Amino acid sequence: MKIALDMLRVNDNYLLVHDVNERSITHKLAMYLNETFGKNYDVDCEYNRNLEDPSNSKRIRYVTMSIENKLERSKNEIEDLIEGLYVERSVYPDVIVHKRGTNSKNLLAIEVKKSTSRINTNYDIQKLKCYTDSNNTEGLHYKYGVLIVLYAKQERYIEPELIYFKNGHRLDR
Repeated sequence: MKIALDMLRVNDNYLLVHDVNERSITHKLAMYLNETFGKNYDVDCEYNRNLEDPSNSKRIRYVTMSIENKLERSKNEIEDLIEGLYVERSVYPDVIVHKRGTNSKNLLAIEVKKSTSRINTNYDIQKLKCYTDSNNTEGLHYKYGVLIVLYAKQERYIEPELIYFKNGHRLDR
């Protein structure tokens, strides 16, 4: 990861300084990741398939809101309530390192945000937890996930913030 980010900084810092579209940046990052992983893995941007069936997109399941108060209900009522809070959604990770055609070699899911983005990173964090949680996604289970926050519109380069995920949890460094 560090090598790919260093290559992005050296070769394509223009993209960050001029705050170009996130997809342009993730494309370049994927190219550099391919140089690192390309012999053993495929590196793709916004890959929209889960295995080979065109109707089978990558999907995650997550809670749309939290339960703030303890409820005095039966176990079945609570399970039904919690089930009703879940949403299932098709997802397209910004960059993935995987082997096409199988889910057994899903190595890394990457979400990228620019510091200038108005969109909160909470949804990206939720997606990364889901991507790496074997109990959540239908066979996706990426071994690792990472949220990369890139600093845009800066005169000097600022190291990106990296937040790692494994087994559905954020890893503290």
